[in-house]
Amino acid sequence: MGLILQEFIESPSIYACIECKAHIARKDDVISRTFQGRLGRAFLTESVVNEKLGKAEDRLLMTGMHTVCNLQCRNCSALIGWKYVRAHDKSQQYKEGRYVLEQSRIFPIDVGSPPAAPMDAAPGSPLPPLPLLPAQHPGSAIGRYVYGLGSRNTSPALRG
Repeated sequence: MGLILQEFIESPSIYACIECKAHIARKDDVISRTFQGRLGRAFLTESVVNEKLGKAEDRLLMTGMHTVCNLQCRNCSALIGWKYVRAHDKSQQYKEGRYVLEQSRIFPIDVGSPPAAPMDAAPGSPLPPLPLLPAQHPGSAIGRYVYGLGSRNTSPALRG
């Protein structure tokens, strides 16, 4: 078997595989959070990445007969949902080509937004440096050793 390349989603909010943490879908691509899966609540989504599809088969689901494929994580092969290939009922055709993600097989990752510049900063000016942690401060025992202000023998935190 060859090398498996993972796709990474550049979005502040995504869903990932619960087994291997591979990115699966953007939260913004979720169409409905009211679906019912085999294992409980599920989400209908527009697109996914890092997917592996099983063979198409007809299944009788809660909303009628559908042709679906099992949806697995490409990285670890965990079953995470299914893809609607065909809906036999016209009222369900909006699902065709879309994916259902089992909520219990994925988890959300919310990166959040990057730190904002101070309100009085000029546009385009760099952000101020982050404060040093106590262990990074040149005056601390570890800091004196790391910053070359002390030797290993004089640093109580590093005596061995």
